[in-house]
Amino acid sequence: MNITYRQLKAFVALADTQSYTLAAEKVHVTQSALSQMVRKLSTQVSCELVEQRNRQVVLTEAGASFYLEASMIVNRLDKWEQDNKARMQGKHETLVISSLYSMCASLVPQTIHSLKEQNPLFSFRLIEERVDDINSSVLDGRADIGLGTPPNNPQLNFEPLFRDHLCFACKAGHPLTKLKEVSWQQAHMYASIGISPGNSLRMLADQAFMNAGLAYDPEVCVSHTSTLLGMIESGLGSSILSSTIAQLHANEQLKFIPIVRPVQYRSIGIITKKETHRQITDEFISGLKKKVVSLAN
Repeated sequence: MNITYRQLKAFVALADTQSYTLAAEKVHVTQSALSQMVRKLSTQVSCELVEQRNRQVVLTEAGASFYLEASMIVNRLDKWEQDNKARMQGKHETLVISSLYSMCASLVPQTIHSLKEQNPLFSFRLIEERVDDINSSVLDGRADIGLGTPPNNPQLNFEPLFRDHLCFACKAGHPLTKLKEVSWQQAHMYASIGISPGNSLRMLADQAFMNAGLAYDPEVCVSHTSTLLGMIESGLGSSILSSTIAQLHANEQLKFIPIVRPVQYRSIGIITKKETHRQITDEFISGLKKKVVSLAN
């Protein structure tokens, strides 16, 4: 089928208005041209899409089904056209954010909520990714901004927001919960669940254990922190997580104990591509910094 956007738009307008005259005015064509486009569309899909009843245009059963698909396509293309015009005029209000899990579950949604209150037309897309994927998304233009650890790429800017540190995460009642802090040797004895390789927390834990002369080879590796936390609460083992995750999930069943000698810090910040500037990005970054300051106080 060689269906055009103009045909779909004409059909959707006719379905919405139930009038050839009103539909033609809506899509800025003559009534005969609109009628011809809809007839050709019916031929192309091999079924009647509309019929006339008591001087009113109504959808056939097939037409009603086709309308759902056509209106979705038209709406998406119309929105893309509006966004593209705004982008060309420097007024694009859609922001794509690639972020670590810990930020997706805390500061980012809070900042987005505040931004939407100030600007109801603002829209966003939030992607939860690993460190390397965050850098690639920003570098390739799939994301406007990244929130992660410092990138090792001269084409990317990094602006620190805060530091967190690694903790031993276990279920209440674990032998180490009697301690206020633990060593890497003590954590190594019990950290049987690990985050999958490639995650920033896993890379830091691997480095810390290696510095302590220990090889970290957990029995089980999982990709999502929520899965890992559920396993810990079920008593299936313990793990190494961040103090940020501790702030989000600490409860009577989950305990987080700082690992010291040495403390393994992680720097979290804003990743942007060099020589790029958008007002909406600046507003988001400004709001994010305010959230960090408010939490620190």
